[in-house]
Amino acid sequence: MTSPGETTTEPEDRAVTPATAAPLESDATGPADHTRSARGLSTATAVSFGLRLLGLVVGMATTSVLARYLNPEGYGVFALALTLGTAAAQVADMGTTITVSSRIAREKAAAGRILSTGLVIRTSVALIATVGLLAAAAGGLFGESSPVVSVVAIATPLSAAAILTAGATARFRPEVSSVLALVQGVLWLIAVVVIARTGGDVVLLAWFFVAVVTLQTCVGVAINRRLVPLGRPSFAEAGRIFALSWPLAISSLAVMAYYRLGSVILFHLQGAAEVGYYSAAYKFLDVAQLGPAMLVAPLLPIVATSLTMDAHRRNLIFSLATRTGVVIGVGTAVLLIALAPALVAYLYGEDFGPAVTPLILLAVAFVGVTLGYVGTTICSALGVVRPIAVLTVSVAVVNLAAQFWACARWGATGAAAVAAGTEFVIGVATCLLAARTMTARLPVRQMASVLVAGAATILVLWLVRLPWQVEAVSAAGLFGGAVLLSRAITTADLRRVLSRKAL
Repeated sequence: MTSPGETTTEPEDRAVTPATAAPLESDATGPADHTRSARGLSTATAVSFGLRLLGLVVGMATTSVLARYLNPEGYGVFALALTLGTAAAQVADMGTTITVSSRIAREKAAAGRILSTGLVIRTSVALIATVGLLAAAAGGLFGESSPVVSVVAIATPLSAAAILTAGATARFRPEVSSVLALVQGVLWLIAVVVIARTGGDVVLLAWFFVAVVTLQTCVGVAINRRLVPLGRPSFAEAGRIFALSWPLAISSLAVMAYYRLGSVILFHLQGAAEVGYYSAAYKFLDVAQLGPAMLVAPLLPIVATSLTMDAHRRNLIFSLATRTGVVIGVGTAVLLIALAPALVAYLYGEDFGPAVTPLILLAVAFVGVTLGYVGTTICSALGVVRPIAVLTVSVAVVNLAAQFWACARWGATGAAAVAAGTEFVIGVATCLLAARTMTARLPVRQMASVLVAGAATILVLWLVRLPWQVEAVSAAGLFGGAVLLSRAITTADLRRVLSRKAL
């Protein structure tokens, strides 16, 4: 589970896209915004989603070229380096991005000062993380991936610029993150194609990676100058950010442990090829996070100001968010399970056949991932982060113990099974915490009906074997029809998000 609002150092970005919602008033740091209706929010989110889908296509094309060029073992070596670089960026964030975004949403006049202070904090920690990665790589801790890790680590401080998306999130500007994701995706595709055609090795590929991250960071800084101009950093502001973000920092370390270190454990126990299979399967889970990312993007600033709403409106927002989340999670899982063999064969080739079973298990994990996005975003936006920290640390300890056991016995399949169990626990627990935080009711009946619809759809597809093209259409039709019949999503919900009134 990635943190909402975070841009990773990996060119195929999985950052949460800030979608447009009710914009803020004019202030000293930026141009005036005007209140948008629910229809405006939905339209802007749809446009941003389209840009993200285009970036997704570019990203998957890049992954296909990269995997076929490097083969499972080489792909595993490079994927491990990117995993470690991304983990370092997550640790460097320390919950700063979501804290800064929530504060900007509530304290508009101080936006520039808050954002610049957050940038200084994250840059400082990113430099420390870089030194740690370089030292570990110099000591040969990552085996044959160590030289690649040394190069990728150079890009870690540049990840600090990802915090600039916090201003975009608070100001409901979807085009910022969408454009950045598309730019970096295209640049990375060009880099990978050049390396594949010239026969460059994996270390040269890592240097191209650093170049792409550098260019993407420059574009992001230039765009942000017109959105939320940076102010003077403040020690007092840093204290306020730390006071709110330290539980999120602990939580980030725990999330990194159960989300990223599985690949490191798998590498040491089973070798690079198994990491290649696992990373190939996990890539689908990464890109699928586009769905929940688009969902929670407008949710963050809305929830950050929800304490002024009446109980009925808070319950409506919470119910719609959780019901939509479970539909996105289960629907995506159904499609991934139905298409797993075809997706792996088409994108990676026959050499990656062992990645099919891990992909099916990770598809199940995606249901928990989506619910975790919703629950964590709501709790973090309202500052209820200590329970999240306790939960993630506890789960991380169990996860790591289970990873050593499962990876040693079943390789990539075992790692995927542990991930599925972990994400389910995190998803359910965070949604329960979010319900208590917003004093709202969890729509258990509707959510359960969606899970039943998904299981029934998979069972039908398993009993009736069809060509993958027909199976994809059948999966979408059967699941969509079951959701409508269960009334998990109703016409009243559609009217609400398309109305000319505020959500």
